[in-house]
Amino acid sequence: MYVTGAIPGLLWLRPKLHYPFGKPDKKGPLLVLANHHTLIDPILVQMAFPFRRLNSIATKDLFDTPAKARFFTWMHCIKIDKDNFAISSFHQIVDRLKEKKLVLIFPEGGVQLQGDNEIQAFKSGVVLMAHRSGAPVIPLYIAKKQKWYHRQHIVMGQAVDVKQLLGNIPTVDAIASVSKVLREKEIELRTYYENRG
Repeated sequence: MYVTGAIPGLLWLRPKLHYPFGKPDKKGPLLVLANHHTLIDPILVQMAFPFRRLNSIATKDLFDTPAKARFFTWMHCIKIDKDNFAISSFHQIVDRLKEKKLVLIFPEGGVQLQGDNEIQAFKSGVVLMAHRSGAPVIPLYIAKKQKWYHRQHIVMGQAVDVKQLLGNIPTVDAIASVSKVLREKEIELRTYYENRG
């Protein structure tokens, strides 16, 4: 999923990017955390980073046939088992970040279909991934469209240095605290979008 994959989406979804706190640096290793309410969310995130190759996590169900496994591997997806997250998946994500790649994770743990637009608690593993790799975290809020023909809005926050917040040897309590901070950043982006003039 790269520049060519973003062009059809640009024509159909007409995404509008909002930077309430200024544009973050989009170069180098980045761990992007986004809310997740539709199956096309990875495409929307790719459009927010049109000149970067997106590496995205994908559930093991998407790899259940040889053809699908080849396709999603070609799309630079990282296979995970949500019910039994393997340490190998953790290392694969960290390795890609150390290779200065862009990795997308949905920290709520899956597609959230509830209608109240609530952002669920973040999985603490994303904090450890950012800490281990040293990659900055960029929160991203994807607004839910009321009608299919409405323009898509994406709100991007500033980068968060997780390693600076945690120190060299993070405690369980500190990890949980930073996880809450990242969720609050996401909520802040949602609030900006809902209250924009």
